[in-house]
Amino acid sequence: MNDEIGRDDGGRRTLFTARVLLGLAVASGCGDDGASTGTEGSSSTMGPTSTTDPSVSTTMATTDTGPTSGSSGADESSGSEDTGGPPLPPATGCVPLPPPEGDVVELGPEDDLAAAIADAPTGRTLVLRDGTYDVSSAGYIVFDTPGVTLRSQSGDPSAVVLDGGYGIGSVLNVRASDVTIAELTIQRPMWHPIHVTGGTSANTEGTMIYRVRVIDPGEQGIKINASGEGFYSDGGTVACSHLELTDAGRSQVSGCYTGGIDAHLAWGWEIRDNYIEGFWCDQGLSEHAVHFWNGARDTLVERNVIVDCARGVGFGLGNNGNGTTRDYEDDPCPGVGGYVGHFGGIIRNNTVWAARPELFDSQSGFDSGVALEQACETQVVHNTVVSLQPPFVSMEYRFPNTQATIANNLVTHTIAQRDGGQAMLMGNLSDQGTEHFVDAAGGDLHLVDGSAAIDAGEGLPAGLADEDFEGDPRDGSPDVGADER
Repeated sequence: MNDEIGRDDGGRRTLFTARVLLGLAVASGCGDDGASTGTEGSSSTMGPTSTTDPSVSTTMATTDTGPTSGSSGADESSGSEDTGGPPLPPATGCVPLPPPEGDVVELGPEDDLAAAIADAPTGRTLVLRDGTYDVSSAGYIVFDTPGVTLRSQSGDPSAVVLDGGYGIGSVLNVRASDVTIAELTIQRPMWHPIHVTGGTSANTEGTMIYRVRVIDPGEQGIKINASGEGFYSDGGTVACSHLELTDAGRSQVSGCYTGGIDAHLAWGWEIRDNYIEGFWCDQGLSEHAVHFWNGARDTLVERNVIVDCARGVGFGLGNNGNGTTRDYEDDPCPGVGGYVGHFGGIIRNNTVWAARPELFDSQSGFDSGVALEQACETQVVHNTVVSLQPPFVSMEYRFPNTQATIANNLVTHTIAQRDGGQAMLMGNLSDQGTEHFVDAAGGDLHLVDGSAAIDAGEGLPAGLADEDFEGDPRDGSPDVGADER
């Protein structure tokens, strides 16, 4: 099933296809591996539970061991390449996991990974020895048992590589709660390195994807959607991970159907402290680095570094999405009628940087840093969007059901109202030059002394954005953008 969503922008934006499968994956490779974003499912009466692994609590925010620029480290035989990028800010809470305890089983490249995951009982940790695991002919690798962990033994994400060789649909499929995938590399599937769906009889909750390298997906890097049985994927986390589409991987993408993290109908996900690079196509418009839509809710997107992607962060897409939606009995946006692409949510302290000439020379160019489309009660605060050539927009709020707060953002181009979108704008600096930054051309988006952004922001409610993208506290006169000088 193909749902076509047109972008009526005078030819600047192109038509792209959002593929939605019902049932198992088919030979054409649409790639949703048994999950369905085309099934609306029943109304949810219960929010996502808090199941975050305490071993990766943000209380351990003393050491930066998260992803670093230019460290993709893909296996040389894969054709992936190290494209580099701007320096990263220290990430809050990106520390290695402590050694595993309890029921621990060690595996190597010679073992049957699919069988080990299928046979693992609740509470088991599977640790992978260093090496490249050829899963190109592994068939369907699925977590059907809750509370299972898959991680590298060494804790070095680049030392364990699950290589799909473009021969497997999705590498790791999650349809059980409280599954953790950590500290390893997943690369070159036909579709998704990680695909999280609702289960066959219950919602999937508490997925943790931590310090994982997702390299060269054939479609989206991390896919999140409902199951064919109508159950949802809620309350998960993607943190401290590196998602990248390299030039070699870009040549394997069909029809520009790609993006970083793409979620339908999902409630309460946290996307934090990730580095996401290179999601664009020579022809066509890819999806966003981070995209939650079709009735997703209460997503927190914070402290991510987004580099040379056609689109940065998106809540909602189009006037009516792809035709699916999710009903919430507590009516999270009172008075808003009709289709809502995203309910609530916060986008804060992210940096979006577009500099690569090939991106601007592509058919779509750099489209937007943040886009809200039918997104009600969303808050977009203290983000920095820098484009070294003119984009379509830096930020946009679009369609009548978009009711947003957009505050204290520092952007080099426009913040645009479109098609009846509504927003309270305050403290933003738009259409700015690069003089605010230490090295805009090199991607260092810290503020320099004397920047007009310093102390120029509006005071925000306590708890909304008390710290900047490095965890530094903001004072009563906050600086505009992601950095507090």
